[in-house]
Amino acid sequence: MKNKREVTQAKHSQIRARRAKDGDMNRANWEFLRMIREYRETLECKPINLTDPVENHRICVCVRKRPLNKQENARKEIDVVSVPGKGMLLLHEPKQKVDLTKYLENQIFKFDYSFDETATNDIVYRFTAKPLVQTIFEGGMATCFAYGQTGSGKTHTMGGDFSGKTQNSSAGIYAFVGKFKT
Repeated sequence: MKNKREVTQAKHSQIRARRAKDGDMNRANWEFLRMIREYRETLECKPINLTDPVENHRICVCVRKRPLNKQENARKEIDVVSVPGKGMLLLHEPKQKVDLTKYLENQIFKFDYSFDETATNDIVYRFTAKPLVQTIFEGGMATCFAYGQTGSGKTHTMGGDFSGKTQNSSAGIYAFVGKFKT
């Protein structure tokens, strides 16, 4: 009797551990979340850092991933974007076959630079705007387009950190341009 109880307790403990790893199983897409996590575990991620060299481009296309916001987390939405390296972005698209089997279609997008959700404004500035500012100070011309969905972080990246209606512009790209020395 005692052995049977211990076996049952161990089994329940394993189930609880698996559920904790998989997240809330009441979440609508918990199976896709598990598949994405398993796929990410196979990736060798090497995010951009300040010691990486800046390459010279006439046209440079970059992407910056933002983390899920409070509302998205409250709705238990799933992060379907991974940035495994310097110039690559993966989109994990949940799919379902005719026989209702769920699977992921992982699409790869290439960029000159890709920044994950942990990238600081300093790193983004160093690889994107700093070369443009240098060109301007050397008498050249430069243009920077910031394109993205509302709430995706364009103003945050360019202007600094926002808390409600107040702005701390000491960490934004504009502040870095003001500190720029040739």
